[in-house]
Amino acid sequence: HHVQNELGILPQVNQRRQAVGQTEANQLTVRLELQADCLSGVWARAVEGALEPGDLEEALNAAKQIGDDTLQRRAGRVPQPHTFTHGTSEQRQRWFALGFETGDARQCDTFGRERL
Repeated sequence: HHVQNELGILPQVNQRRQAVGQTEANQLTVRLELQADCLSGVWARAVEGALEPGDLEEALNAAKQIGDDTLQRRAGRVPQPHTFTHGTSEQRQRWFALGFETGDARQCDTFGRERL
């Protein structure tokens, strides 16, 4: 989130979250988190030579394990999309992969996308 703070994205999102209801605030948080996943992928691409074998698979697996749907299922609950704050496992992996494949932070505009 450090990069998002530097770009002024974090303060804008925080301000907007305070002005809307809980469900919409959660949706904004999901967009923020998926953008962070994508930016992590961009960073991983930039330091690719310094990564150990298996680091990329580990990052993708971590994204999968902390998807809201996966966490809610693991807790024995039916996933409730309106309560999500990080995105689904599939979304988290896909946005990280997009950042890694393109190496381009401009591709990480989760706020400009209708579908995540």
